Amino acid sequence: MPLPADMQARLSDPDFWRAYFFGDDDLADDEDGGDSGGGAELTAEDGDDVMAVEFPVGGGYALVLDVDVELRMITVEMRSPAHPDTLQLGWDDDAHWHPHVLRWDELDLIARAAAVHDPTLRHPGPVVALASRFVVLAPAEPPTGERTRAEPETAARAADGPPSGAGGDELDAITPLLDAAFGPPPPGADYWPSARGLVHRIDARHDGVRWRRTGTGDWTVEQGEGDGVDFALYSTRGPGGDFPFADWRALLAAAEATLATTALPEPASPAEEAWVEETRTGTPRGTLIAVRFGPSPLRGTHRYALRLSLHVRGRRYSATVAFAEDLDRTLREAGRGQAHITGSSSQPGAGTITEEFDIEVADDLPAGIALIRAVMARHDVAPETRLTRGYQPLD
Repeated sequence: MPLPADMQARLSDPDFWRAYFFGDDDLADDEDGGDSGGGAELTAEDGDDVMAVEFPVGGGYALVLDVDVELRMITVEMRSPAHPDTLQLGWDDDAHWHPHVLRWDELDLIARAAAVHDPTLRHPGPVVALASRFVVLAPAEPPTGERTRAEPETAARAADGPPSGAGGDELDAITPLLDAAFGPPPPGADYWPSARGLVHRIDARHDGVRWRRTGTGDWTVEQGEGDGVDFALYSTRGPGGDFPFADWRALLAAAEATLATTALPEPASPAEEAWVEETRTGTPRGTLIAVRFGPSPLRGTHRYALRLSLHVRGRRYSATVAFAEDLDRTLREAGRGQAHITGSSSQPGAGTITEEFDIEVADDLPAGIALIRAVMARHDVAPETRLTRGYQPLD
């Protein structure tokens, strides 16, 4: 069964994407569900804002997304024929999020298998667009033991991740798929997800995050203590975590079997043509995509996470609001990031002492800091105000 028409309509609605990414404008471009035996299945409960989407990969296995945009809660799960209920992999919300659970090569494999299982589910398309928020990009370290004989060699080869090539970058194979999955914004849209924003969200390659492979072939993800300057890892997939490793291996094996035994779809786009040819010829995944699309324009892109403690004692709240609006607008208009208030501190009898801001600076940190300093000067902020990155002051 193809993607239901009402869900398909949502994928072209900027308001849906704004809600799906919890209003994260940094992603903007300028910015009873069961195994149906077919393609993605959508079920709505308690209204249109709660839904479940399934992407079967064959053998009774499926990747499942439970989406509640009103409560700002998205859960990624898997369906296995060995269990009556879905198995939770991770989740994203505004409270205790653990979204970092997928490797890019796994999502790519699942999207390919789903497209083969049901050719109406194009890849790149809804699987990548919806589930890529649960990917974490990070280097892989050598395995801690030997693979088991039960693990398919093709799955082991694919799990090594997209090739970078001589002097290349893994984003060369990722960016074209993200671009095609999100597609261009509809006319007049003031919000639309983009590859750049998504990469900023999931890229942990410079913050001490590592994928490590165990002797059973499972990939776990870890972050060194004190390494989370711009990216903090929250995952069920760490050593000893609650991630269903054995069932996940079985899902990936089922996806590999689907690719190996099912007719490939007729390509409808250059990106689709590349992965179909990779599959047909046994070329390592991502290789032809990287070659045909060339170096990613996102090579070297990075999102810097800053913190501003604005000293407001003795000042009116209207002044804080004016500062916040000016700071956010200045960063956005320069294409340099965004800022928003995340909390405050107070003292008994003194009221609010500081307003806390999370600031995201894209790509050029010195330029972003200069913009922030200019806004601070315009509003004559108190000298006690502090701008930090990773708890280190930016003087």
